[in-house]
Amino acid sequence: MTDVRRISNARRIALAWRYDVPLVAGLTVLWALLWGSWTPLTLLCGIVVALLVTQALPLPPVPLSARFSIVLVVVASFRVAWVAFRPRGVRRSSITLVQLHSTSEMTFTLATLAISLVPGSYVADVDLRRRRLLLHVLDTERLEQVEDERRVALRIEAMVIRALGSKQDVSELSEPLPEVNR
Repeated sequence: MTDVRRISNARRIALAWRYDVPLVAGLTVLWALLWGSWTPLTLLCGIVVALLVTQALPLPPVPLSARFSIVLVVVASFRVAWVAFRPRGVRRSSITLVQLHSTSEMTFTLATLAISLVPGSYVADVDLRRRRLLLHVLDTERLEQVEDERRVALRIEAMVIRALGSKQDVSELSEPLPEVNR
């Protein structure tokens, strides 16, 4: 019985270090930023408030993954900069309908936010019930470019689901997308 209790305590401590310590540290930094002071007293009060908040209002642990990448954002930023500075400017932009996989409202919202962060495109409209986005894409002169941007949006959704989604969200990635009827 003691071995089981010891393993249980060790697991609880490991989970605390993995989830609670970064949360308390982040809340402490937020406290100091709100007060505009980095004195030892402000930091100590921030730690106390953060501990009170995390113990009084516990959140379930959300396992994060290192699979999410900012490479798309960096590449898209350079592409938008090039479009802005090139002599001919933007000749044509497009709006494309993107059918997403996720049925989870939270994962759908996070994927939509991540897609909208990529420079050169923005989400013009969202249909949560049918899991669709209307995506405005900058500088698309050919139909292949529009399709490429749609595939990028689906790839971003897949990265968000793999990084933050539940097991059900991940299983939905392998399911075929429903037919798009406008």
